[in-house]
Amino acid sequence: MSPFLRLLLILALAVLVWWVVTSYRASRGTTGTTFTPVEDLAPEVRNTIDAALARGELVGAIRHYRAATGAGPKESKAAVETHRWKSGA
Repeated sequence: MSPFLRLLLILALAVLVWWVVTSYRASRGTTGTTFTPVEDLAPEVRNTIDAALARGELVGAIRHYRAATGAGPKESKAAVETHRWKSGA
């Protein structure tokens, strides 16, 4: 088998694997992280998260968010960091 044909087959296999993986992820709905924005939470929860961020306690703010929403660590971190970015803290 010529080296060019072998390279072409490897490239075709890589594209096929990429297509299968992306199709599988899209069918499962795992294409991104979804979360409830901090702004949509109750005012007392939002104030607690803001106070923790003001003290520089990112992990504490994430814990408060998780306790209030029951979200996972990835979603909680994304929500709190997005809120921190929006508020300019």
